[in-house]
Amino acid sequence: MSHCFKCGHTTKELKDLLDLIGRPDLMIEEKASFQPLDIPDFYKLEEDEIDDELIVINMPEGWKRCYRNPYLKERGFTVDDYTYFPVGTTRGLNFKFDNYVVFPIIDNGDTVGYVSRHIWNKDMIDEYNIQARRNGKYEIRRYNNSTDNDFVKLLYNYDAVIEDETDTVVLVEGIFDAIALTRKLDLYDNHRIVPVASFGKKISQTQIYKLQSKGVKTVVIGYDNDARESIIKTAATLSEYFDIFIACLPDGSKDWDDADFWTIYDVFASGLKTPNEFKMQTI
Repeated sequence: MSHCFKCGHTTKELKDLLDLIGRPDLMIEEKASFQPLDIPDFYKLEEDEIDDELIVINMPEGWKRCYRNPYLKERGFTVDDYTYFPVGTTRGLNFKFDNYVVFPIIDNGDTVGYVSRHIWNKDMIDEYNIQARRNGKYEIRRYNNSTDNDFVKLLYNYDAVIEDETDTVVLVEGIFDAIALTRKLDLYDNHRIVPVASFGKKISQTQIYKLQSKGVKTVVIGYDNDARESIIKTAATLSEYFDIFIACLPDGSKDWDDADFWTIYDVFASGLKTPNEFKMQTI
């Protein structure tokens, strides 16, 4: 349909319009033919692929699983902890891991990494390293972890997350936090709520994808209280994919490993906050 605002003439069909403008030759076919649009290659944008490929690794030479350890006993380990969270030592057969407890990181049943924690506390290690630097000796590393797979691709206790069964994941910083929450809330066989460690105060797109792929709906961020900005940033990132809550320990509690049962119970029973509530209450 066309209309000329100068002369007031109106046409209701294409043929009448072409006759009016003197171009009946354009009326070649009765029906228009639309060819597929040829899109230039540089417009064919694809989403970035998630790199979640992992290689299977070997544990340190001499490593053997243990079910009793003085250091872990001091940290509250129980029989169930040894059963559900494999850990071992190199029993003096590998000097690089003397005085370390070594936890394998399991993904789909395969060992894809390990976290090795020295049994000395931070003050003892710092004191030793001061002397070691003066005497030209090797310093002790608090953690002596695997390097075969990037830790941004890994999640500790990931295999406890059951596809389409685990609804909620409690995201914590380290291995001992995940084990402590499991122990203190008796979550060993509770597959609906699973503590998972992201190895630090942030989460990667690969780790997000791994949780999504198992149908997780809700993530409770349980990072340490001194990580306010990291919590806010992580919550903003995760909010695009999950329902987000934040679990904050009260002042005086260092971490989940340090808190007692009733403190933790109160946090999850009545102390969870939305990201907005957390930002408002921690200004």
